[in-house]
Amino acid sequence: MEKNLYIDASHPNETRVVLKSDDNIEDYEYEGLKNNLIKNNIYLGKVSRVEPSLQAAFIDFGRDRHGFLSFNDIQSDYYQIPQSDLAKIKEEEEKEREELLKESEKEEQKNINEGNLEINDPVEITPESEVESNSSEELIASGESALIESTDQEIQVPQIKKPALRFRSKRYKIQEVIKPNQVILIQVLKDERGQKGAALSTFISIAGKYIVLMPNTPKGGGISRKIFNPGERKKIRTILNDINIPKEMGLIVRTAGSNKTKNDIDHDLQTLIKTWNGIKETALNSIAPSLIHQESDIIKRTLRDMYDEDTNSIIIEGNDGYKKAQGFMKLMMPSHVKKIKKYREKVPLFFKENIEEKLNQIYDSEIKLKSGGYLVINPTEALVSIDINSGSSIKQKNVESTALDTNLEAAEEISRQIKIRDLSGLIIIDFIDMLSFGNRRLVERKLKEKCRTDRARIQIGRISNFGLLEMSRQRLRESAVKWKVTLTDESFAMKILKLVEVKAVLTKAKFVELKICEKISDFMKENFIEDLKYFEEKNLIKIDIIADNSLIIPEYIIDLQNKTKKTIETVEHLEKLKNLEEQKKEFKSFENSNKKKPYKKKPYKKKFFKKPAA
Repeated sequence: MEKNLYIDASHPNETRVVLKSDDNIEDYEYEGLKNNLIKNNIYLGKVSRVEPSLQAAFIDFGRDRHGFLSFNDIQSDYYQIPQSDLAKIKEEEEKEREELLKESEKEEQKNINEGNLEINDPVEITPESEVESNSSEELIASGESALIESTDQEIQVPQIKKPALRFRSKRYKIQEVIKPNQVILIQVLKDERGQKGAALSTFISIAGKYIVLMPNTPKGGGISRKIFNPGERKKIRTILNDINIPKEMGLIVRTAGSNKTKNDIDHDLQTLIKTWNGIKETALNSIAPSLIHQESDIIKRTLRDMYDEDTNSIIIEGNDGYKKAQGFMKLMMPSHVKKIKKYREKVPLFFKENIEEKLNQIYDSEIKLKSGGYLVINPTEALVSIDINSGSSIKQKNVESTALDTNLEAAEEISRQIKIRDLSGLIIIDFIDMLSFGNRRLVERKLKEKCRTDRARIQIGRISNFGLLEMSRQRLRESAVKWKVTLTDESFAMKILKLVEVKAVLTKAKFVELKICEKISDFMKENFIEDLKYFEEKNLIKIDIIADNSLIIPEYIIDLQNKTKKTIETVEHLEKLKNLEEQKKEFKSFENSNKKKPYKKKPYKKKFFKKPAA
């Protein structure tokens, strides 16, 4: 199986990355002006307010919307409490760390002895290749249990409750330990979305090529759950015991570090420690709110997370992108620089490799399968529904075998599409009905197997008697494609007609001017002429339908007038599209908000007092 990485960095406003295996797109990343992500960035923030009812604080870290910081995501170092109480909390935490380490080692040894780390129950979370991060692998702790609470199941340790927080939770609440205007170093866990602000944590994690460093979460060493081989896990455990990990830090060995030597892992560790020291130094010399550390750009993230030794070559279109990739690869893996190749032909790279046409499918709701079947993908507000149809797939002997083959092919395609489109949340798949229980298990197993390479956290259920399978997928990034459920043209025309009738009766209007796009205008004049005449005669109203080429199908303007043709009310629906200049302004304002503002001394104002009356 030939695997290549293609990077299109020739466009000034966007960079696209595609991992292609044989003739299929396995992964897709996009970065542009509009979806500039702040996830995993580290900021120096300031507590704007504390909410006792939520047991959380809102942090001003330089964005328009303040971030949300849960009490469980606040380090005890930030507590403004008596030193004696803080010492007791630290002691409790230290005891818990020791217990956790012992439990982890016991569990690890047990799994090595059994020689089986794979999860066989489809109801459980599927093992992932990496921990979720914009870089594919972050291990952000929730509260005081980074290794225990890693919901991605990267590390196989028992799900222990958090006794380290007993002392804190009994004695203190967030309003007693965190104060407004307190300066705090935070990392973004989840991007802003819609009206929701970013989710934050004080437990920092920095991703490298082979490890993830947690500099303020001293949990010892952990191993990615995706590394199944007991011999490899034992070797990594030995390396972790040999290298010098600072007491106050923890780390996780990523899947990319499974076959690496002690020197490779130690070199990665030292590089990340230098990065952390730089972050601390920058934070000490900064004024909150300010950006302290920015997550790597898309090219560096790709080489760090998506590239592995099985990749034959990295082909890059664009001179700046090529130089950036070469420079980063020299620092990270000097022996692999020869795999980076600059694309020099006149035909664009993605057209030459037949990528552009396949990428364009993410704008379609219908995906065709090779067998003749097809998928229909409909993202909604609450969930994503995927319907599978056999279409012209009629090569098999009977209905059951046709359904099985189409479902197996669909399961493979679905695993690709949810990655490329970054579909997340609850996903409901309507498979073609199969009578055989064994066939259902085959389809479930196929979907689980193909989803193993996904960097997002995924939970997969079983196929029900109705042929439905429920799965959930974590959101890694904001999708480059936004979907919206809209009415059909016929239903939209009917909606506008009824709206005109209701508004005309309520306002007692005598003249109505309806401005709408030409397509709907012609449709209404052809199909609703009798309805319009009946309504006009019944209510003594004159309705004029005016075609306006400046409007599109969801838009309309209704002008309601009295006998003298004076406007009583105007009802309109117009959709505004952001142009490129507006997107650039937003991006620049974000950059400027993170720059240090010069201190301006307030001018001295003399105060004048009136003399008291004699």
